[in-house]
Amino acid sequence: MWDKMETPTIVYDLDTSGGLMEQIQTLLAPPKSDEVEKRSRKLVRDVRRSGRATNHDTCDSCREGGDLLCCDHCPAAFHLQCCNPPLSEEMLPPGEWMCHRCNVRKKVSDRCFEKRRAAWKALQEASA
Repeated sequence: MWDKMETPTIVYDLDTSGGLMEQIQTLLAPPKSDEVEKRSRKLVRDVRRSGRATNHDTCDSCREGGDLLCCDHCPAAFHLQCCNPPLSEEMLPPGEWMCHRCNVRKKVSDRCFEKRRAAWKALQEASA
């Protein structure tokens, strides 16, 4: 009985011309212009040069979310009251803001640089 039954043939229409698929593929296709490609490469380079990843979504001090102040030198983010020292909106500096850790690193780095520069100057004066 099973031998005599025919299996129905399913025919799929794979013709994508004139449909939405062409429009979708056009939108997803990479840019064809060299100028656009050069601009996108420059954007990627500029992003890589920024020196930091995106900032954290939670406060690095209390681990809660909310309105966060983001460090411009590392991924850290803090509530104003969780900063060291705590800040108010009136105390926010214009422009870049560095967290306590980045401020300490910068001060240590600046001191090391000054010591090296003084040692180099003393060495030059001694050899003259």
